[in-house]
Amino acid sequence: MPRTAASLRTDPAARLAELERQRPEWQAWLHLLQEAEREAADPRWSAPVDQIEAALPPSSDAPLLHGRTLRLDANRAQQLMACLAAAASGMDEATSLREYQPPVHEAVKLIRASVRQDEDEIAIVATARVLTAGALASVSHLAALPILRSSGRALQDRIPQHWPHGYCPICAAWPIFAERRGLDRSRRLRCGRCAAAWEVEWLYCIYCGERNHERLASLEPDGRGEMLRVETCSTCKGYLKSISTLQGFPAFELLLQDLETVELDLVALDRGYQRPPVSGFALDTQVIDHASR
Repeated sequence: MPRTAASLRTDPAARLAELERQRPEWQAWLHLLQEAEREAADPRWSAPVDQIEAALPPSSDAPLLHGRTLRLDANRAQQLMACLAAAASGMDEATSLREYQPPVHEAVKLIRASVRQDEDEIAIVATARVLTAGALASVSHLAALPILRSSGRALQDRIPQHWPHGYCPICAAWPIFAERRGLDRSRRLRCGRCAAAWEVEWLYCIYCGERNHERLASLEPDGRGEMLRVETCSTCKGYLKSISTLQGFPAFELLLQDLETVELDLVALDRGYQRPPVSGFALDTQVIDHASR
């Protein structure tokens, strides 16, 4: 398994080149991630959250994007969707996207569905367009990264100090993994979409709330438990990857770490564990063209 935490602060381009050398079969997917990351760094995606809405006091249960309206440049969203679809069409499972040119309103609709994690809405578009639903969902989720990442930067400081839930306090996604951070090994969950970070207690299943230590365990593949492990719960059969690191991972590195540690997912799945198929909270967020202001 590739090293992870040691490459935490390297340049993203160098990390991508390193991964392409190590895993050439990932080249097409890495290019998609690179394109999404390039867009996420573009300042034209900034400030999607209304400042008055952002100042509203947070709810104890609802993520910060719940009930909010996010604004984006609809034409740029359409261009991003078309670019990602064309790039993805080179993969065997996404050939149906080769000629896909979404109209502006459809691109916004797909990004909104991705923000909400509404797979059914994406599947409806896929059926109408005779596209592979999984491929369209993958592209749509990547196209939503810029607006989610920008929202995360705007709202990170608004996260309640004591967030009692396992799902993301900003966008409601389940965390991509847990960081065992620093010398005190605090347990911080990280969102792979908006890059939010929030601390939770140990001996606690983020999915079902199980606290009985006899039902909580960990898998330590290849004897590397000090750096990489899989937290498991025998009550709900859920699992969560866990990585030891001195500092929090930068946003793009979260996605690369998740990809690099795919072997951990395979080990967990082989043992009968899984991640919840749906979000822990039904997010109600609108996404509109900023020209509608």
